[in-house]
Amino acid sequence: MNYELLSYLLKASLVLAILTTAYAWLVKRETFLQVNRWLLWINVAATLLLPVIPLPDLEWVPDAPAQAVAVVLPSKPASPVPKVTKSEPFIAPTPQATTVPSAVLEDSSLSVWDWIGIVYGVVAGLLALKLLIQLGALWRLQHGSTQYETEDGVYLIESDKITSPFSFFNRIFYNPTHHNDDEWAQVWTHECVHAHQLHSIDMLTAEVLKIVFWFNPFAWWHQRLVQETLEFITDRAVLDSGIEKKSYQYHLLRTTLSADKQTFTNNINAPHFNKSFLKERIEMMNKTNSKWMGIGKYFAFVGMLWLCAAFTKPYREEIAAKIVEEVPELKAVMEPKPSPKVVFNDFVLEKSLDKPQKDSVQIAIEPLAKAETDTQKLISATKYVVYEDKTLHWVITPKTTLEDLFAMKQEFKRHSLELEVREMKMDPMQSFLQRVSVISNRPNGGSCAWDEGEDILKPIASHGGYMTIEAGGCGTTDKGNMHPTLKTISEQDEKTANEDFHKNRIEYLIVETNSKTGAGGSRDMRRKSLEYYKEKRGKSSFLNLNENDFLQVAGPHRNDIILLNGKPSTLEEIEKIALKDFYAAIFKDTWEKDKTQRRHYILIFTEN
Repeated sequence: MNYELLSYLLKASLVLAILTTAYAWLVKRETFLQVNRWLLWINVAATLLLPVIPLPDLEWVPDAPAQAVAVVLPSKPASPVPKVTKSEPFIAPTPQATTVPSAVLEDSSLSVWDWIGIVYGVVAGLLALKLLIQLGALWRLQHGSTQYETEDGVYLIESDKITSPFSFFNRIFYNPTHHNDDEWAQVWTHECVHAHQLHSIDMLTAEVLKIVFWFNPFAWWHQRLVQETLEFITDRAVLDSGIEKKSYQYHLLRTTLSADKQTFTNNINAPHFNKSFLKERIEMMNKTNSKWMGIGKYFAFVGMLWLCAAFTKPYREEIAAKIVEEVPELKAVMEPKPSPKVVFNDFVLEKSLDKPQKDSVQIAIEPLAKAETDTQKLISATKYVVYEDKTLHWVITPKTTLEDLFAMKQEFKRHSLELEVREMKMDPMQSFLQRVSVISNRPNGGSCAWDEGEDILKPIASHGGYMTIEAGGCGTTDKGNMHPTLKTISEQDEKTANEDFHKNRIEYLIVETNSKTGAGGSRDMRRKSLEYYKEKRGKSSFLNLNENDFLQVAGPHRNDIILLNGKPSTLEEIEKIALKDFYAAIFKDTWEKDKTQRRHYILIFTEN
C-alpha cells in the first residue's frame, strides 16, 4: 500500500473517531437539531481535509498526539534497491546451500503492506459497486412506475413493487395500496420534509465516507448518527405541521412491530428499523427544548477540532532531524533523551492459596436452594394478571396498552397457555381502547373468547377471565365477579379513560374531521398562534385577527372549502368567531381520488 495513502487513512480515521465520539457524547441528545446536522457535515469535512491541509507548527498545539501517530505509522520505505541483474548460470561441482538476496525476494513477492492495500481496494470496490447497483435499481424503479408532479415540486412515484415509502431527493416512492388516509397523511408530511431539506445528500455522503473508511467502525457509527439526526429533524417537523403526537408515535410503533410493512425511511437501502431506534425517536419527540446553557457542549465539540489538529500537525522531530543534519553541534540539544525504562518488580506469591474447604462450598450452594424454593410463589410482571390458588386471573381495561398485552401474553406463555389478541382498536388519540377481541387457549384444546367495544368512539368496559394452571378450567368475568385486585384496577382505569375522553373531545373531533377530508399536507394554527401574531403586530398568510379580535381569513384562502366543527360553513360565519371561542384551525390541501386535482380546506374548531 502506498505510504502516503496509509498515513492519510490512519490520520483521517483518528479524526473521524474523535469527532464522532464527541458528537454522540456531547450533542446528540440536544434539540438544536439543525445545528447537529451541520456538525455532522463538519465531521466529514474535518475527516477528509485535516490530514492533507498543511497546518503551521503552532506552539499552542501539543506535539504528543503527532508523535503517537508517527510511532504507529510504519517507517517510510527507503529508495528502491537497484534490480539485481541475472548473471550467467554457474554449475557448482557439488550441491551447496545458497542465500538469496533480500532484494530479490522483495522484488519477486508482495509485502504485507501490499496485501493490505489489495484487500482495502477490493472491499472498497465491492461496496462502491453495491452502491451503484442500488442507484441503478432506483433508476429502473422510477422509470417503470407511475409519476405525478405536485405543486410543491415533489414527484410522487407509485408502484406495487414498493414495500415501504421512502424519498430520494425530490421524489417520493410509495405503494398506494399499503396506506389508509390517516397513514398516508403522515407518510406524505414525513417524506416531504426529507425531500425539501435534501436529506438524501447527507445520506449519500455518509455512504461514500463509509466506503472509503470501511475498516473503521466509527465510519459506520457516523452513518447511523446521520440517519438518526435526519429522522429527529423530520419527526419534529411533522409534529410542528399539526399532526397529533400520540397518533404519529403509535403509527411508528405499529410500523416497527410489523415485519413486512415498514415505513418512514430515507435510505436508498432496505428499511433500517429497530425497536431501540424507535425508542430514541419517541424520546426525542417527547423531550423538551434544550436550554441555551447547553450551547457550552458545542464549544466543547469545537475543542475536539483542536485535538484533531494536534494529531495532524507537522511532526516536530522531523524538523529537528533536519537541523541536526545541517548543524551536528546541536545534536545534544535537539535530540530528545531516551526516557528511562520502567522496570516492574515481579510479584512473588509467598504463600500458596488454600483449596476451597467443604464448608465454604456448602455455604455457596445453600442460598441457591432457598432461591429455588422462593420461585414457587407465582408473581406477575404486569398488574393486569394476578395469581391465586394456582389460577391465573386477567383483565383488559380501556387503558391497557400494546406493551401490557405483550406482558400478559408472556405470563400465559410461562404456563404453556396462550392469550391471542384477534382485534385491537385504539381511539384516534391513542388514549384508550375502543374495541378489543381476545381468546385464551390451553394446549389440550380448551378456550374462552371475549369481544368488547363498538365502532362508536368511547372507552370499552373492563372485562377479564381466569384459567387454572393445572386443571382444565377457564372462563370470562365482568367487573361484578372478577378478582378484587383486578376490579380495583378496572375502576381506576375506566375513570381515567372517561376523563381523557371528556378532556380531549375537541381533539377527537379534529381527528375525525381530518380523516373525512382525506390525506394531504396541512398547517395547524392554535389560539396561541393568533395571540403571537397580534402581540408582534404581524400577519399570517393563513388566519389573523381583526381590530375587534374576530377571526379573519387571509386572502389566499378565502375561496377554500370551510368546515366548522366538522360541518359545512361559510366565510361570513367563520369571521364572526371571537378569539376567546376559537380552539384550532387546520388549512389542508388534499388530492382527489384520481390525484389530478387538489382541494383546499379550512377546518375551524371552537370551544363550544
